Amino acid sequence: MRTRTVASTTIATVAAAIASLGIAGSATAAHDDNPSSKVGTYTYTLAPVQADSVPNSQGWGSTRITALPNGKVQVQVRASGLAPGLPHAMHLHGETDMPDMGCPGPAADGGDGIVSVVDGLPSYGGILASLTTTGDTTAASALALDRYPVADATGRISYTRTFVDEQAWANADTVQVVVHGIDINGNGAYDFEAGPSSLTSAAPLEATIPALCGGIAN
Repeated sequence: MRTRTVASTTIATVAAAIASLGIAGSATAAHDDNPSSKVGTYTYTLAPVQADSVPNSQGWGSTRITALPNGKVQVQVRASGLAPGLPHAMHLHGETDMPDMGCPGPAADGGDGIVSVVDGLPSYGGILASLTTTGDTTAASALALDRYPVADATGRISYTRTFVDEQAWANADTVQVVVHGIDINGNGAYDFEAGPSSLTSAAPLEATIPALCGGIAN
């Protein structure tokens, strides 16, 4: 089978698909003034979303979200066991109109053995912010893979960014952090061997599949 990797046109198509599904969130939550009246810091463990039967899916890590003055948010992600040499889309997720159900587990797979983006939405909710390395941080950049961190040769990511985002700041104490991307067949690319994304047939499942998740509801 010919290997097809994610191109810029595919990224635009997936972003449009996300918008059409109404995934961009608008949740509100009380800001928790911790440890001071101006700064709130929240640290979570990142755990695998998929069952260990899904090849190359069992990563691990941690994340820290800090709400700073003037609407600034600093997000740190340290993760290992990811697909080496490939970009990994990462987002702050939150529910918009119901209690946050937290991170999905293998049981959310819909019966096919893989938890897709759509399978996970009832648990972690819509995108509040995209954890890009530069530029826009809204849901419009949900799969701008050219602006997400790339795992090193050992599958590690070390990400820190401070940005202004009203939704992320207001919900820093309730969000779920989701890291996407699993090279299921281990060939060093996101291709279509495992099928298309649950968002659009123009993108591979491997590029959008949730790999790690962690947050307050867990």
